[in-house]
Amino acid sequence: MTQREEELARVLSGPEFATIRPDDLSVLDYSLLTLRRARLLNGAGFAANSLWLGRGDSARFPEFLRTMGWIGAYDLSLLNVLVSHQIAGDALLSHGGPEQLDAWAGEIDAMERMYCFAGSELLAGSDLKRVRTTAVYDPHGRSLVLNTPRPADSKVWTGNSLHTGDVAMVLARLEVGGRDEGHHWLRVPLREAGAVLPGVRIGRAEPKGGVTANQTGVLTFTDHRLPLSALMNRWASIDEDGTYRSPLPRHRRFEECLATFTHERLFPSVGAAYAQLLACTITTRFAAVKQTFGRPLIGHEHYRMRLSAAVGRSLAARHAMTALAEVAVARSAEGAPARDQVLHALISCGKSGCTGDARQTLAETRELCGGLGYHDANQIAPLLHDYEIAVTFGGDNTVLGYQATRFALRHREDFDRVLDEAVAGAGRLDAVRVLRAVCDVLLDRVERDGAGEASAQWSRAVHQTLAIGHWARQASTPLSERLLAQYAAVCVLEHALAALRAGILDQDALLGFEAARHEAAGAPLDADALLRELAVPEGLISAPIAHPDFAERHAAAAHAGTAAAHAGTVPSPGTGPSPGTGPAPGTVQAPGTVQAGVRP
Repeated sequence: MTQREEELARVLSGPEFATIRPDDLSVLDYSLLTLRRARLLNGAGFAANSLWLGRGDSARFPEFLRTMGWIGAYDLSLLNVLVSHQIAGDALLSHGGPEQLDAWAGEIDAMERMYCFAGSELLAGSDLKRVRTTAVYDPHGRSLVLNTPRPADSKVWTGNSLHTGDVAMVLARLEVGGRDEGHHWLRVPLREAGAVLPGVRIGRAEPKGGVTANQTGVLTFTDHRLPLSALMNRWASIDEDGTYRSPLPRHRRFEECLATFTHERLFPSVGAAYAQLLACTITTRFAAVKQTFGRPLIGHEHYRMRLSAAVGRSLAARHAMTALAEVAVARSAEGAPARDQVLHALISCGKSGCTGDARQTLAETRELCGGLGYHDANQIAPLLHDYEIAVTFGGDNTVLGYQATRFALRHREDFDRVLDEAVAGAGRLDAVRVLRAVCDVLLDRVERDGAGEASAQWSRAVHQTLAIGHWARQASTPLSERLLAQYAAVCVLEHALAALRAGILDQDALLGFEAARHEAAGAPLDADALLRELAVPEGLISAPIAHPDFAERHAAAAHAGTAAAHAGTVPSPGTGPSPGTGPAPGTVQAPGTVQAGVRP
């Protein structure tokens, strides 16, 4: 763990962050608290657009990505508030001209004004090519008039917008002189001095199934008049005589608008990876203490098999994200990362793998902790609740698979070279050879039959190949080697049908991988060694079940919450928590006390 990560862990265990999800706050107050936390982290230099690849020192980017992962493990709402602002800011920084950057780059990096990202629409969803929001050039006032043609064309899932958003970066179709010039980014003020501007309506995209503190809105525009400077003009302009000009042909403008999404997809991926690490750490610590049938849970073979599989997925996710960061840094020296379609395809595969595996890992670890794993204070259930949506936002995983295969086929030689380099140091693992071949077989199938089921399978195979290739080069302990062998065998078994059909594997080889998986999974586990592999900062662990005295902690919290009822002073509904159920907002809990959801 780096010094910067240790500093972040200390901040996340400090007074301002002590209660992860305060149960004595309204959703609005929780959202405002999360926004305040986001600004604190931004001000401390942990998260800002200047840290993005291509904007600052590229050597610092992998560490920045890791810190964003730990923030996502702490609270996905907090990560999303930061990411919503940063991806909106990146749309301006990537597409704005010099004067626009001079005017607005500073307020973005300092989070002086809260930015919102308005791409998706209710009807179009992830198919951004079909957005219908229009910005029509008015030659009389040399201005733009922004409109939502139908209610179904309203911008949806716009993070940060419902209560506090100041500015939205809006993806719209530009019309000049009656001609549709395609997709463009616009800087659209939503509020001034806290008041919503005329021509803007902000509705509720809530309540959501999770991620409650990232306040999301539905934006509808009616004749919202904007100065011409609202049009991002790095590659588009309208001259004095009202003529639209761009060096890009119309069909290229949409792809240029999508350039900002490359980074966006890294953030839910790294959050999902590090959330898995945290959940596995909590479960391992619980399993080493919780006794059942005369021994700790971790002493039971079937329990170990399930736990080690979850740990394998979480470690693989971290290795995949590290591999992607390294590839991104290396390729950024050759050109702008946001316009690198090979990198975009690789990151899309990582997003599909990390977020898809997170749903399985978080569900498995929740179950491995029994009923106590379902308690909000024990962190796993809230993570499971929140990260379920990660497979959809930042680009639906299925749609990303279609897009990634298209980019990989368009640049196949370059893409294949990246995969070959990724597995070059892992040749001793037969599983790597099989998975690398499976990637080729599945991409061939997509080229022959079109995008579909094979696209999703291919995306996962690419993620697994990247993860195993990096892990094999880094594994330095017998336990790490064993967990890697188990994970690699599981991946081969997942793609067994494709491998059998293609002649990559025969039945005997397949049974051999199953035997290797079973042997590695059932072997004894040392909890301390497992925790060293997971390497989660202590400051992120607040779950009572992660401590030897978890039963006493839960009992103390339970009885503190019922003290008022026994005294005959049950509060009326809506009047807030009973005395002792949690500290008041902004207060620091006294040493030695224990509250649900509060860091020990």
